[in-house]
Parts: sequence; structure tokens; C-alpha cells
Amino acid sequence: MKVVAFDLWSDYGHFRRFFTTSSPLTYSFPPPTAVRGIVGAILGKGRDEYLLATSGLAIGVRVLTAVKRVRWGQNFIFTKGTSGQFDPTLLAQRKGNAQGMVRTQVKYEYLRAPRFRLYVGGNSALLEELEALLREHRTHYTVSMGLSELLADFSYVGTYGATALPPGTYELVSVFPVEILDPERGLENVLRSGVKLAKERAPVYLAPDRTPLLYQDVVLEMGGQPVRVTVSEKVYRLDNGDVVYLWPPVSTLIPASR
Repeated sequence: MKVVAFDLWSDYGHFRRFFTTSSPLTYSFPPPTAVRGIVGAILGKGRDEYLLATSGLAIGVRVLTAVKRVRWGQNFIFTKGTSGQFDPTLLAQRKGNAQGMVRTQVKYEYLRAPRFRLYVGGNSALLEELEALLREHRTHYTVSMGLSELLADFSYVGTYGATALPPGTYELVSVFPVEILDPERGLENVLRSGVKLAKERAPVYLAPDRTPLLYQDVVLEMGGQPVRVTVSEKVYRLDNGDVVYLWPPVSTLIPASR
């Protein structure tokens, strides 16, 4: 399989956790669903088509810098008037909410100076188009780190051949789902000084109507270090020697009927 790798970074990032409401928290990494959106933006796929367009691609994510978070209160202005339509007024009597409030403050959590390496695998023509755009540092839509206000930059890293590896013990450089770990020996080699593992439950696949199809517990090393683990499912070795986990195309795990 062919794998295109590129780096993504920005001053701040936010990938909203699915269970947070009034005070949004962020994942420590872009979930595979977000990576498909980023790839779709580069390729020029719209909101209603990128999930289907990228459904045949394998996705991997590597954390390159230590995960840092910041929180601050953010002021929002109500933009709906008494009619329920857009009305960008600051006059309280024209607002639609019961209290006549004009503004509200929400505490947001952001990633500070995040940097990730994204892996996109497959054999489709989309990969050749993606590689060409990345090499020329061009996109069809602006790339962001989760929210449209958080503009991101990117750089092409390389295109590699990926060889599937059987179950065994490897030094993984990417994030991976808990369920690929060997039930008995999965983490016996990972614990050493300086290693800080975290587990976050994240969406992995979305239906074309953006309905979540699968959540998984995903493991990452918070400092971006490789971790030596024993896996019971296949992982991939790239031509440069890195061993990564790639989420397979949607059709591999999710029946077409869903």
C-alpha cells in the first residue's frame, strides 16, 4: 500500500470531544474523522461529499510535540433575533432568548502549538492528487486545526510503501486503538521513565450524513514518543522504518448497509 505523510501545525487547535456541551473540551489529537475532513479540504471535497470521497483511504496520526492545553473564557454574541432569523444587533429587545441576553461567555479548551504527522494510505487516484497538492503547498479549501478560526499550516513529508506486519512486538510511532493490543502482553514493554500514556474515546468513522458509526478507545503518548507494545492485529512498516497503525477504509469495518 502507498502512504502519503504530511505534517500539520498551528498556534492553537481544537477537536471537540463528543460528550462536552457548554464548555467544550478538546481531544489531544485529530481523530480519524477530522483527518478525513482535512484531506477533503486539501482535495476540494465539500462538507457533504468528503466522507464518501475519503472512505476508501486508510488513516494514521502521529503526535510530534508534547500535548499542551490552555483554557480561557470566550465571548459570543447571540446572532438570532426575535424572529429566529439572523439579526446581528446588540439591542437586547430584539433578541430571541427569554432573558434578552446579548452576549454569553463560554470556557473553551485548546491545544497549544500542536503539531501532528498525518498518514493517508491507499491505492486510489486521490492519493496521487493529494501528493501533488502537498508537494506544491496548495489546497482547494483553507486547512484548519479543528475550527475554522484556527488556521493551520502544513508541509509534505514523503510518500512511502507500507508493508503489513503480523501480530508481534513493535515500536509504534502513531496513536492506536486499545483493541489492537495483545490482551496479555500488550503493554508489558511500554512502561519506562518519561513515558506518559493517555486513553481517549474518539469517533473513528462517520456515515455520509455525519452520524457516528464507531467509537474506539485510542492510546497516545502525551510527549509524542514512540511506544513499544505487543499487538494482536496488523500494523504497517513504512519505507523509512517507522511502524504505524492505520485505520482501514470505512468499508473494511463498517458494513455498507450502515
